[in-house]
Order: sequence, then structure tokens, then C-alpha cells
Amino acid sequence: MEHDHDVHSEPISTVRCRELLGPEADGLSDVEVDQIRRHADAMAHVVVEIFLQQRSRE
Repeated sequence: MEHDHDVHSEPISTVRCRELLGPEADGLSDVEVDQIRRHADAMAHVVVEIFLQQRSRE
């Protein structure tokens, strides 16, 4: 489904992801933080898509 919304923003950096995770990132490697960042980005896209689909049905 195509939307007029820009959902192709730049992903956050690994450094910013580590900041957002806070103490939860302690002891995680950059690779692990990057995996979390990529998974969070994918989930955000899914949530936005679901929201837009539900809104278009109203």
C-alpha cells in the first residue's frame, strides 16, 4: 500500500542507539547494538504501516 508519508528517513546511528538504550547497552558490542537498532527500525516501519492502514479505513 502506497502512502504520501515519508517513511524512508535515515536510520539512527549505533552511537545514538547506545545512548537511547542507556544502561541496557552496557556490555553489548557494537554489533549487538547495531542488531537491536536494525530490529527496532524494522518494527517501527511495521507499526507505522499498521497505523496508516487502520487510519485509511476510518
